[in-house]
Order: sequence, then structure tokens, then C-alpha cells
Amino acid sequence: MKPLTAFAAAAVLAAASFALGQETGRDLVGSYDSLAGVILGAKQTEKNLVRAILSGHRAHAAAYAKQGDGAKAAAEMALFANEGDNAVGGVRKRLLEGGHHHNAEGEAKGVYEEGYVVVTRAAKKACLDASMAMQKASDEAGRMAAFEAFEKTAAELLGK
Repeated sequence: MKPLTAFAAAAVLAAASFALGQETGRDLVGSYDSLAGVILGAKQTEKNLVRAILSGHRAHAAAYAKQGDGAKAAAEMALFANEGDNAVGGVRKRLLEGGHHHNAEGEAKGVYEEGYVVVTRAAKKACLDASMAMQKASDEAGRMAAFEAFEKTAAELLGK
């Protein structure tokens, strides 16, 4: 059967079914519509959750930097750059193994590392560079300069 003929036959059958009062139950359509909302909303929920993880690491880095604890600030900055610790990475790996790529198009273009949701490759590098600068800083001015570099990138990613 040619595609146009198949389409026409399907349209005739659908019209005939509707005319005879045959249709998919409203409860089933409503349930399917609800499921579509859940599926489509999951991506935004994932982004919101990762942004919350990042906000936590950012706040901790700021607190440690303010206290003069460069080592702990640098560690938090690195966790931000990596979108969390190894436990979060394990969740990301599980999602990837299940076929979920939040930024598949961005990954294909080299903008995001595989599975990353918010932090781009460029932002990751900038945050890790700032983390290294924080670790190497020998005085308050050096720590603050490193934190300011990190904060600029964090603010761009999180919009704050």
C-alpha cells in the first residue's frame, strides 16, 4: 500500500470510528497526557536538582573562602566544576547507561561532557583553574582573586 493510500485509509477508519462513537476512553487519554507531563517535566526537574547541588557547593566555597580556608574552598569549587562528587557521578552514569543524555545535542557539539546538565566544558575548565589557583594562593588577596574568578563563572551558570 502506498503511503498516501495508507494515510487516506487510516483517516477514513478514524472518521468512521468517531462517527460510530468509538474512541479511546477519556480516562486513558487523560492518563497518557499526565504521563507526557511527567516525562517532559523530568528534564526540568533534573536541571533544577543539579542547580541546587551546584548552589550548595558554591555557598560552601564562599563560606570557606571567607574563613580563609583555601583548601576546603578549592575542594568545593572542584565539586561545583564536576557537578557534584563521586556519588552524584554514579547517578549520572546510571542515567547515561539507561540512555538519558540531558544535553545530547550539546554533548555532540562538544559543549558539555557526557551526562552534564548545567556545567559546560568551558565553565568546568574555568572553575577547575580557579580551584587550582585557590589551592596555590599563599595570601588573602590570592584566595580572593581565585574565588572571584570562580564566582564569575558560577554566577553565569546559575544566573545569580
